[in-house]
Amino acid sequence: MKPTIERILQNQLNHIHAEVILCAHTESGPNWAEHKAEPDFYRFAYTVQGRAWLDIDDKSYTVEPATLYFLPAGTRQSFGTEGDEPFVRYWCHFRMELSDTQFIKSLQLPHFVNVQDDRMMQYLFAKMIAAQQSASVTRDLRMKAVLLEMLAYYLDESRVQQHLVSDQGFGVKWNEVLAYIEDNLHLNIQVEDLARLAFLHPNYFITSFKSMMGCSPIQYVTNRRIANAKLLLADTALSVSEVAKRVGMQNHYLSRLFKRYTGITPVQYRRIAAHGTGNLKDELPPNREGEV
Repeated sequence: MKPTIERILQNQLNHIHAEVILCAHTESGPNWAEHKAEPDFYRFAYTVQGRAWLDIDDKSYTVEPATLYFLPAGTRQSFGTEGDEPFVRYWCHFRMELSDTQFIKSLQLPHFVNVQDDRMMQYLFAKMIAAQQSASVTRDLRMKAVLLEMLAYYLDESRVQQHLVSDQGFGVKWNEVLAYIEDNLHLNIQVEDLARLAFLHPNYFITSFKSMMGCSPIQYVTNRRIANAKLLLADTALSVSEVAKRVGMQNHYLSRLFKRYTGITPVQYRRIAAHGTGNLKDELPPNREGEV
């Protein structure tokens, strides 16, 4: 996968909004079935015991233990038990915003992945159910956190590759736009130049870019400059002023912006990266009055 396409995927995933509707642990006996449901929500289903059949838009599958199924919203679904053994499974229903739904659809994900760690998957579902039963004000937040972890696991196991991304989601030349940004961070990048690469009017380009990346072009360029500055500070002996030059900023501006984004100065970041511990205790000076 090209780094620029990967970055598009990362930005889209970082801005996914998902809401758990309901989750449960269910046991069904022989002859249980549900025919031709077409829900407007997504489902995750994980079998613990027994077997079942599943049809999604006229494609048939056999549901067995240690398999996590992903049932997209808006698809026609039928399922039922096979054999005489009880069919035991965890499941959750959830919704995503329309833009996220379109993005997930563009990935053309498989309907199931094999799960290597059964205990881990059962733990995630049990954790979600426990949060659902809680009366805490953080109940929905905890459920969402588990759902996002489950979704991340599914995407990792699906091994999303560039060829799985449909042209519809990436019709504009975003790859060229992001490659241009990466190659020219040391220069004064203009929105008009980026819009020209995408063959779009600047105003429409800004709207499209924000829809695709979750932030404005200027904010994205700034994020990439800070990210590159981190790499240069950690992996090279370049002075802070030279790092600033490499990422298209003046020295004082990089220092101020870097602290705003990370909470520490470039010099402090370099020391922490050199130690490799991530321990800020000995690197951060006490705040002086009036400092943030």
